[in-house]
Amino acid sequence: MPIISVGEPIPALRQSLEAVPVKEKDQQLFLLRDLEDIVPQAVALSPAGLTLATCFNGKRTATEVAALFAKHTGQILKTEEIQKVAQDLEKSLLLETPETARLRREILQKFRDSPTRPAAGAGRAYPKDVLELSKLLGGYFKGTKGPGREFAAEPASPPPLGLVSPHIDFERGGPAYAWSYQALSECRPPDAVVALGVAHMSPNSPWIMTPKAYDTPYGAVPLHQGLYDEIRSALWYDPRDDEWTHRTEHSLELQAVWLRYLWRDKTPAWVPILTSSFERFAPDSPPSGAAAMEGAIAKIGQALRRRVEKGERIMILAGVDLAHVGPRFGDKEEPTAEERKDVEAKDRASLEHAINLKADDFYMSVVADGNKRKVCGLSALYTALRLIKAMAGDSACAGKLLAYDQADDPAGGFVSFAGAIFS
Repeated sequence: MPIISVGEPIPALRQSLEAVPVKEKDQQLFLLRDLEDIVPQAVALSPAGLTLATCFNGKRTATEVAALFAKHTGQILKTEEIQKVAQDLEKSLLLETPETARLRREILQKFRDSPTRPAAGAGRAYPKDVLELSKLLGGYFKGTKGPGREFAAEPASPPPLGLVSPHIDFERGGPAYAWSYQALSECRPPDAVVALGVAHMSPNSPWIMTPKAYDTPYGAVPLHQGLYDEIRSALWYDPRDDEWTHRTEHSLELQAVWLRYLWRDKTPAWVPILTSSFERFAPDSPPSGAAAMEGAIAKIGQALRRRVEKGERIMILAGVDLAHVGPRFGDKEEPTAEERKDVEAKDRASLEHAINLKADDFYMSVVADGNKRKVCGLSALYTALRLIKAMAGDSACAGKLLAYDQADDPAGGFVSFAGAIFS
């Protein structure tokens, strides 16, 4: 590992890191987690260490970092101390160095060469063993928060137009997943699924696509090539430009697991689409007012509607969470019981718009206050609502809210999420 010279600029802290506040023996720390998954283990830093690390922008020398750190904190550090921190971060692969770039290229090339999108969470976020995984998922149907009934033995209803499911980890959101997928089990499988998840790293592409099938412990969810080609042609850019986002993103992987758990070898082909934040294009107005965005959504909706008119049954699946409130998500204080109730009331008001397929009203109910609730599923769910509405055409279609819950985050605060079905 090269040693950073005192007179040379310190390499920049990598941008794809997430700082998670934690307490250990009453000491405040921050865990730096690598969203690219180049570094599998999180690295702990003190608050001062994190502040120092954020001064590393790839242009400043140790002397310049020392001056900036002193200006912000009033603390004087020797250049040797700063060099030591930089070298430790470099060894941990948390700085943008030639070694980090090499590893990133190798990882991305391996992903490109893979015929499928590997199950990144298997053995980490959920069991890799099929029997263990089935036992875990099956347990979520029981208990006070679950639907209290298993999958339907004989589905009698036609395929739904849409389904909303959480994408929070199974441990905290399992019962809400069970509500969504139990309702889906009451319906016959559709001919195809268009799945919209959240691209938490939010790259430049509004919608990010991959032609790879999604692997799960139960087998892969295959790609619907025809739908993939039609949706891709409706966009003004190449939706594979940021395809790497699919490699580690969990929001659709967890849906793939549930779909295969429910339908096994009868799971229909899908088109997996990750959605970046639309707020850069529409910060205080609906995306319908942004010409490029509206044009693409309209074209995709028309393509789906044409298939529906020919008798094809397509389901829109949204893997989304709602509010993210508290210290874990950048708020200063732990939310009070009253604030939790307020978030629930606002969530339910937003969901009411969603249930009635009023996509613009749903969007505005979230961004009107600058998205204070930090609803991560905003753009994916907006897209889903627009596409469900397009497929429904003049036919009556309404959603049914199946579940709503809030789950504490270990680092402080909570996440809210819901399940719903549209038929």
